[in-house]
Amino acid sequence: MNAKKLAALCMTGVITASMLSGCGINANQTVATMEGQTVTLGLVNFIARFQQAISDDMYRAYFGEDVWEQDLYGNGSTMADTFKQNVVDSLHEMYTLKAHMGEYNVALSAEETAEIDEAVAAFMAANSADTLKEMGATEELVKEYLTLSAIQQKMHEAIIAEADTDVSDEEANMRGYTYVQAGIVGYYGEDSNYTYYTEDEVAALKAEFNQMYEEITDPSELEAVAEGYGYSATASAYGTDDDTLDENVKAALDALSEGQLSSVITTDSALYIVRVDSETDVDATEENRQNIIETRQETLYADTVSAWQENDGWEVKEKALQKISFKNGFTAPQEETETESAAQ
Repeated sequence: MNAKKLAALCMTGVITASMLSGCGINANQTVATMEGQTVTLGLVNFIARFQQAISDDMYRAYFGEDVWEQDLYGNGSTMADTFKQNVVDSLHEMYTLKAHMGEYNVALSAEETAEIDEAVAAFMAANSADTLKEMGATEELVKEYLTLSAIQQKMHEAIIAEADTDVSDEEANMRGYTYVQAGIVGYYGEDSNYTYYTEDEVAALKAEFNQMYEEITDPSELEAVAEGYGYSATASAYGTDDDTLDENVKAALDALSEGQLSSVITTDSALYIVRVDSETDVDATEENRQNIIETRQETLYADTVSAWQENDGWEVKEKALQKISFKNGFTAPQEETETESAAQ
């Protein structure tokens, strides 16, 4: 969450219980520690409740008023506990990055600090006293959160700048191809129920696909012939290390040269006819090059942070964490209609 998004948020608190849960939080209590750093319950509470606030309406609309007590992911944790744990993990990362700023010559400029101060003031002014109290929001805590977020962003940029961005043409290359596909497992009917094909129906589909293939006298006719049978041809691209294609389809593609058409390919779930259109799909290759670079960058970032955290003494006090309550909810203010806006 960046400063602009936080400053722009204007939540109206809806108190669903007779008392404010935020009153019971000792903001100065320690909830986590690491080498040279203490994390306060007040900061974790504010971030967790703020994140609850910006997602409350959606979650309650889809999963009911008791959503925060539900185990939606089936991992034995309530949504509230999942949110709180994510906040703690995020703060561990943020404080780790803060501790290593000097190694990358990272610092917040006077202008960036001023922007954070403006965002804090805007956020505090945009929310009612009750909402701020329920979130446990104070100027000090909001500023700490935004400062850590800004440091995280700058450290991320500094770390990934050291990633290897040299990707060979061979590694990046994506071959362009077109395919026609027919599923042979089953289908959804008009009643939205799934029906499995019988053996006779599968045999009929295979016979039809083979007949369609026999009618193609030139690879360029794939689209037109397929359309005549009610199928659509789809253009795509793949690389040498593609692990999303069925192995039979990939093997067939690898065996073709540019402009060549395969025979009917049968997999466990579908029938295919494929044609290689180009040895290098320029746009897909450049996109793949960028994806490879981004993967290297994010891997370097994750590995760097993980190495720093190996022996930093990070420890979470679970009893303190449990004091954060999601019992009371929030709701976003209704957007004004054009008529109301014009009248104002």
